[in-house]
Amino acid sequence: MIEKIMASLESLPTEDLLIIRKNLDELIRSKYDDDLGKRKGQRAKVKISGNLEIEREKEFFYKLHKIFIREMSINGLVFSVKGTVIDGDILRVSFRVPSTGEKKIIDCQAVRVKEIKPGTIPEYEVAAVAVSKEAVKNYQDMLRKRGL
Repeated sequence: MIEKIMASLESLPTEDLLIIRKNLDELIRSKYDDDLGKRKGQRAKVKISGNLEIEREKEFFYKLHKIFIREMSINGLVFSVKGTVIDGDILRVSFRVPSTGEKKIIDCQAVRVKEIKPGTIPEYEVAAVAVSKEAVKNYQDMLRKRGL
């Protein structure tokens, strides 16, 4: 079937092929998102400052990093931090809800780390997804056992 479709497309002009390609890209993207259950909507844009603890660093020293949360969703967030975050790190983010002043603490795992300002103290944009207490405990156990 694909061979028949390709044979019929060979006779079309380039302009028509480009239009077909654009339509196919949109079709593939929509089917891909539906099949894999990707989020359709965007994260909420916010401007919240908070603190970050990196679980990997707690083994050597306790340090809070100041963060600026840019986007939030039900199960994740995007923030910028001046500190070294590695893909897969377990993080503890704490902040106060602007409307109520209630303190929130979220355990999450970095899934995408992008350096936005290189230098001696680089700034990173981190996308993180919320994880359970069990995942945090498993990560802590892995850190303890890695030197054995």
